[in-house]
Amino acid sequence: MRSSKTLVSQALKTIAGNLARTGDPLGLKTIYWTRWAKDLHLPRRGDVLLYTARMYQMLPYVVRATDMAAAAKPVLPMLKIHALARMAEMAGALAADPLLRLQGGAEHEIRRRGEAALKGMVTALAAAGIRPAYLHEAEPYSGVLLHDLGMENEVPALARSVYRRLKASGARTIVTTDPHTTFMLREIYPRYVPGFDLDVRHYLQVLAGAASPERVPSTATPPRRVVFHDSCVMARDLGIVQEPRAVLERIGTQIVEPESRGQNTACCGGPVEYGFADLSRSISAIRARELAAGATDVVVTCPICLINLMKHEKSLGIRVWDLGELLTSFVLNN
Repeated sequence: MRSSKTLVSQALKTIAGNLARTGDPLGLKTIYWTRWAKDLHLPRRGDVLLYTARMYQMLPYVVRATDMAAAAKPVLPMLKIHALARMAEMAGALAADPLLRLQGGAEHEIRRRGEAALKGMVTALAAAGIRPAYLHEAEPYSGVLLHDLGMENEVPALARSVYRRLKASGARTIVTTDPHTTFMLREIYPRYVPGFDLDVRHYLQVLAGAASPERVPSTATPPRRVVFHDSCVMARDLGIVQEPRAVLERIGTQIVEPESRGQNTACCGGPVEYGFADLSRSISAIRARELAAGATDVVVTCPICLINLMKHEKSLGIRVWDLGELLTSFVLNN
């Protein structure tokens, strides 16, 4: 337990240092979050702005970072606290960018799924008559890790900075791609940003109110029967429960409901992954087994749920999809 506390403590300091130094929680200096949009030619300004907050793009690096943290944990009891602090400081300042880029580059499948999810979201929005703007390399990180890990003192300045950048795009509506970012902009930013006036909507809320979908020619073959996993943040904190189901039903996908669903959903194990990897894996395994009992294809709407449940695909014979991936072969009629 002591080693876990020490690891979490150093993680907090490293994240804060990374954000101060590079603007990225992982300390990556290289622009890695725009690759998915390379051929989409999204404008940089507009009334409607798509805000990814880098969440899906970070997935390959998040997986490697948590693996590296888990590997370091057994060594912690042998290190003095001041030595560990110095190592963490050096690692954050010197090694984070090249090491994580090298390690994260090996996670091709996670990268592919994350990029496919984002492209599917844009495809469906465009079919609904919405061509969102995107900030490309200027897109900032939302600071969700600061809030989730209790570093609330670091949030106000970042929130105001991000808000200014979003407003500078000319946007009045912000369409978010994941539940954590949606929660930050809706519930946390207004606490610290005087006069916050952006209309924040999750992309599934937008699509759920659009016209009925129509299949278009595609090489993709989406599953016809899926079990749906509700994200804790999406269902409990945001109350977005029916919208993802409405979108799935309207693209012709049959939904199987697990026992734990809606606001009574079960956790994917993500919140404790960094400091308690074994516990996180046990939690995600329990949830994955519950979902696998309903169907072999599992649909999620959160990048954290995606990477945690993906771990059990091989052992349970399932495939975990982000809902955005299923939208690449559909359009929504105007």
